[in-house]
Amino acid sequence: MADNEDLKELQKLHFESHNKYVYFLLAATGAALGYALQKLDGLPITFWVAPGLFAVFCWLASFYAGCMRITWTHRAMHANFDSLQLQRGIHLRQPDSASETQRVIELRKGHTLENLGRSSFYIKLQFWLLTAGLLAFVVWRILEMLRVKGAP
Repeated sequence: MADNEDLKELQKLHFESHNKYVYFLLAATGAALGYALQKLDGLPITFWVAPGLFAVFCWLASFYAGCMRITWTHRAMHANFDSLQLQRGIHLRQPDSASETQRVIELRKGHTLENLGRSSFYIKLQFWLLTAGLLAFVVWRILEMLRVKGAP
């Protein structure tokens, strides 16, 4: 039984760590957006600011992906919770027959796995959009320095 408790504790730590990572990425994205918008404020929309605008677009999409990751994780947890309630016979809409209960449990387990898959997709997307925005922003700032240096 102690092994089961160790697994539960490890799973809990993994989940908490993953959540902290998502919220860290959201915070980094918010800070990057604020900084980029401050740098873009008042600049005319020209070819020269395109990488900066692309960075902002990437960070907005990253923020959206982070929110979707949280949404799909919550949906997975809810589906898993439903499945556990059904297994214990305490669900509010508990089916009358054991075979129907088993069918609904399997259905909810499938929903849990689908939702976790979507959650996994969105956390990867969140990271890569944040990274793409960072690269675009750095390219923009370098282009700006080269352009200003070359101007008379």
